[in-house]
Amino acid sequence: MIPLTVLALLIVIGPVNLYAAAVGQIKGTITDKETGEGVVGASVSIAGTSFGAMTNFEGKYTIRRLEPGKYTVKISHLEYNVVEVTDVEVKSDLTVEVSQILDKKVTDIGEVITVRGEVDIIDKFETSHQLTITKEQIMTQPVTSVDELLTQVAGVVTNASGEIFIRGGRAGEVAYIVDGVPIGDPLGGLGEAGANLSLVSGSIQEFTVIKDGFDPEYGNALSGIVKITTQTGSKDNTRINFQFITDDFGNNSLNKYSRNNDYVRASVSGPDPIFKNKILPALGLGYMADKEFTYYFYGEVDKDDGIYQYESYDSPLTRRNYGSFNLFGLDVPERKNNKYYWMANLKFRPLQNLKLIFSYKDSQNRWTHFNWSYRYSPNTAPVQVDRWKSASLEVSQSVSRNMNYEAVISYTKNSLNRRPGDPASPGHGLDPEDFMLNTEWEDYDDRNGNGVYDPPEPIINLFPDTASYGFDFTGPAYTYGESGLIEINQQGGTFTFSDFRFNENGIIDNLEGEPFIDLNGNGVWDQGDFLRDKNGNGILDEGRVSRINNRDPEVYRDGDSIVGEPYVDINSNNLYDPGIDLFVMSVGADNMDYNDNGKHDGPLDPWEPGIPYIDLNGDGVYSPPNARYDQGEPFVDRNGNGAYDYGGSSNFLNPGNYDETAVWHFRSTDTYRLEGKVFWQLGSHELKGGISMESNQFDYEEIEKPYYPYSGREDGGPYPGRGSFRDMFEYEPYRGSVYFRDKLEYGSMIASLGFRWDFFLQDRYGLVDVAKNDDLGSGTILGDRQKFSPRIGFSYPISDKAKIHFNYGHFFQLPSLEYMYKRNTSSVAQNVVIGNYNLDYQKTIQYSFGVKYAMSENYSLDVSGYFKDEFDKINSAQVRVGGLTRQQYQNSDYGRSRGFELTLEKRGGGYVNGQLSYVYAFAFGKASQTNQNYMSDFELSREPLSEAALDNDIRHRINANIQVFVPTSVKPRLFGIPIPNGWSLAMNLIIESGRPFTPDRSFPNLALTTGEDIQRNSMRKPGIFNVDVRFTKDFEFVGLDYSMIMWVENIFDSRNVNTVYSNTGRPDTRQNQSQIIKGGTPYDLNPYNWDYGRQIRLGIEVNL
Repeated sequence: MIPLTVLALLIVIGPVNLYAAAVGQIKGTITDKETGEGVVGASVSIAGTSFGAMTNFEGKYTIRRLEPGKYTVKISHLEYNVVEVTDVEVKSDLTVEVSQILDKKVTDIGEVITVRGEVDIIDKFETSHQLTITKEQIMTQPVTSVDELLTQVAGVVTNASGEIFIRGGRAGEVAYIVDGVPIGDPLGGLGEAGANLSLVSGSIQEFTVIKDGFDPEYGNALSGIVKITTQTGSKDNTRINFQFITDDFGNNSLNKYSRNNDYVRASVSGPDPIFKNKILPALGLGYMADKEFTYYFYGEVDKDDGIYQYESYDSPLTRRNYGSFNLFGLDVPERKNNKYYWMANLKFRPLQNLKLIFSYKDSQNRWTHFNWSYRYSPNTAPVQVDRWKSASLEVSQSVSRNMNYEAVISYTKNSLNRRPGDPASPGHGLDPEDFMLNTEWEDYDDRNGNGVYDPPEPIINLFPDTASYGFDFTGPAYTYGESGLIEINQQGGTFTFSDFRFNENGIIDNLEGEPFIDLNGNGVWDQGDFLRDKNGNGILDEGRVSRINNRDPEVYRDGDSIVGEPYVDINSNNLYDPGIDLFVMSVGADNMDYNDNGKHDGPLDPWEPGIPYIDLNGDGVYSPPNARYDQGEPFVDRNGNGAYDYGGSSNFLNPGNYDETAVWHFRSTDTYRLEGKVFWQLGSHELKGGISMESNQFDYEEIEKPYYPYSGREDGGPYPGRGSFRDMFEYEPYRGSVYFRDKLEYGSMIASLGFRWDFFLQDRYGLVDVAKNDDLGSGTILGDRQKFSPRIGFSYPISDKAKIHFNYGHFFQLPSLEYMYKRNTSSVAQNVVIGNYNLDYQKTIQYSFGVKYAMSENYSLDVSGYFKDEFDKINSAQVRVGGLTRQQYQNSDYGRSRGFELTLEKRGGGYVNGQLSYVYAFAFGKASQTNQNYMSDFELSREPLSEAALDNDIRHRINANIQVFVPTSVKPRLFGIPIPNGWSLAMNLIIESGRPFTPDRSFPNLALTTGEDIQRNSMRKPGIFNVDVRFTKDFEFVGLDYSMIMWVENIFDSRNVNTVYSNTGRPDTRQNQSQIIKGGTPYDLNPYNWDYGRQIRLGIEVNL
């Protein structure tokens, strides 16, 4: 536990914060029109609020702590006309300049002058590179998730798994902050934040991405900050919003591009009469009824069957059923992906200078993994439930005109449960105890290859079973003598012994033995298939047959079926008996000897021309058995797909089977956080200081291969007798930070100077016993880690149309905690990667610079470059543990990235706005992922000693985000012809050069010398081209505002490649025979080797 003295010290220092709530400020200079000097004592206020300031001796003012939104700024003075500046838009963490020139009054009354606020296209106060998107911009864009918003930003890329990479960094290096509270699981891995974050345009007030030079208040991130502010209610009006979007048009011919997607969202917000008029008076607080109290409630449900659906590739015999989910007492039908999200924001102002916001958010994502191996076994595919919920209370107050504080206390819970699918309960999963242990499995040797178990024919057990008794066989053995030796045959097992006879008649008795029931009438005892009978009941129990990783070839009839020559079956036993049955050999029409060989040829004799046969494959000629399947031969269609499946490791699982790993995983993290910060305006210095403290209480449980009995070290986890690999741990580490920043104005230059101190605390004494138990040695375990990081940034206007900006900083991030605490527990000796309690912070040093130029009032050009070096990245390394060589996570990797970004922006003025950006960049390093060295060791290749292009190294990228907006208040014309108003059109364009991949040694025309290693990521995949479009038409009907929505993703249906095979460089085949590439098998055609195709959705939105 953290020492009480440290905790007390943090509390005494005061509530200061790591992640600030989203606020901005307005500042400017008020001058006299005649003299040009500053107006002293002018009142600058925000209409409809209590926010305001007085100008100083230089005519300057600052209004701080404004929530994002549009305001009207009122400027007044006894000697001057009043000026009202409308539509002043405030964004979080940014300063908006509103400077005005005042005219003196001509009369005592004066006049009110109204002007529309124009945002300077160049923000001289901004020293970092960040992009802010407002809710109005978000609502018209073709996006559904935060990650889709991120892909529109220059320097941000994503992969097929939805992971986000900013300027060459790894996945997981982005901090997501929602309403001042970080989200995402500190354990990392499967629970990392980012991918498909369940926050979409409906609830977002403002969305900000910071790619470099982020303020010292932001930490635990190496590549960037994503800051999201959700909406709060209006104090004046009640608003209701409803939206429904679908791609299911009720007809298969219209659903060619459907993902079976339905999206519903609803929100209600406004002032709260119940709290003020009912609850407060009942509590004796009626005097507070005139205070501001607002609410905002929001909920959404998003369901679809995924980009690629099992239903498009399986068969009616193996069709997936997703079951239902109980939501507030209602059984809601499930689909492959099911997202449920709701939130509530309550804002209360008991005093004009005091604000409290309570926020609660709850997100649940229930989904089924799409794994191509499960194509014909989708009901056993893994299912997963992700959930995060957050509750926070923010308190902010202005202590004086120049000082204010903010405190945030929050609780966040992340949980994840992944289980193998349960076909008996669709949509749910199996626990480890639901699997039968492999020691109880029953199986058999399929002697005749018919794909089913054939039991032996029943016998009458007259003779003792002799030496075979007591072996791994059950039931009576059929005993017979032959050739002077005794054979004991028991369902496929044969043991021979000499000097044994049934009787003393002095002759060898062939096939003389115990009586049996000849079920098939062939005259001999059929011993059937060899059965490994574990419960001794003498039959194959279907419930004991292995369902793990069976990819068997389907049973087929090999070759044509020989009928044999005809005969007259005198004794009606369905067998030809020489001397008994009639077989005619003549030259006449009654001849039965079709091949004239002087004997009867039956179904078991070799085929000769003339012998009748059944042409099973329909090729018109007799096809003898050749031990391989030939087109047309009959087969048992196990999965009902109408095609023969060859089986093998590179093929689909049998129906009802599970992948070999069959992972069961549960994790839960509870995070308690106390945060706060203080602002102080001291002349030209804007000072900010903060502190935070948080506790992470987590429980991690993972069992791999639960059908194996566990015989490793005791780990204290659930299902103690299960799994070949188990990882169980629970800890409560602490972390915190202290920071300070001075943002000052020196003439025209803006400088941001600051530092940050991060620390991490763990109970090293409690870890010692765990380390000894796991044979991790008795070396030093660190109890704390701490890092100091400087941050500086400058912005300097070089003219009234251009500015230069520069920033430099050190950034630190703790590794995902699972890399620290993974345990050395396993029931088999395999080279798994174990945790390292002493992992240190990862470090990035980044500096960037650029020029932003105002080409006109509405157009700007931003040219930026960056240099980024990354140290102490996580990878695995071989260590000696418990007398064995194991792989352990280490701070051992390095990476670097460089880039050049060019952005052209059009803002305001006319109907068209947007951005066009081009990025040239490269990212190099020793490894793209945390277990790269382990994979090299697993593949028996050498660990890389030099740098190579990383997996996310995209050299060229073009982004375009164009919006056309025609409001209902105008009457537009195109070439003089009137066109409709009240509509918007948004287009997002992405063009990327190919990503790298590593070929293998068999790649065509790859020349390697003996012992030469293949250069990692030395080849490139095809490039990417994608265009998404959204069109909205607004109209009014019976007093309500409606919007009709048409949304098309990948409008050109581009077939963009995600993955290629290392031996061919193609996504559609891995068939490489002596460097000659051939067409792929069905298993090669994994649809996830390509990105999503076209999707068309229609929807309606209603506003009240």
